[in-house]
Amino acid sequence: MADDSKTSGEGKTNDEGNERWYEELVLPVLLGAGRMTYGRAIRQGYADAGFDDIPKLGPRLLGGIRRNGSAVGSVGNVAKDFGISKQAASKLVDTLVIRGYVERGTDPEDRRRLALELTERGREAADIGWEASDRIDRELEQAVGAEAIAQMRETVGALVALGER
Repeated sequence: MADDSKTSGEGKTNDEGNERWYEELVLPVLLGAGRMTYGRAIRQGYADAGFDDIPKLGPRLLGGIRRNGSAVGSVGNVAKDFGISKQAASKLVDTLVIRGYVERGTDPEDRRRLALELTERGREAADIGWEASDRIDRELEQAVGAEAIAQMRETVGALVALGER
């Protein structure tokens, strides 16, 4: 197994002279560090815009509502999708409602289903998150090229599919 001690808690290398430092990391560590790059960019965008009260998983839920629409089914669906307890999912939704990012309702087509609508504040925060992600995507494409990005998406997609079996 590879020695993962070459990364700090920030996902940066401690061995600055090794151009291919990433080859020494196991994939879960490398993927986590990549995800942290996006997370830091999103959090910085929020900080710059004055959104300092979004909980840890809030950006993911806000972005998901923006992308997929309001019908989330249930707090249980949020819990399953995020890999957290129903109680934690309920607290996340409640926090976003209380802080003015989301309005809770019911799906008009199925009153048993939970619907979450972004407020104006929530749409602004979701847009900031998407803009930060898009910026990282553009920087990454400049660094490695569009073909490498397409291959990476295919590879990570296959990894996700393995987990869904």
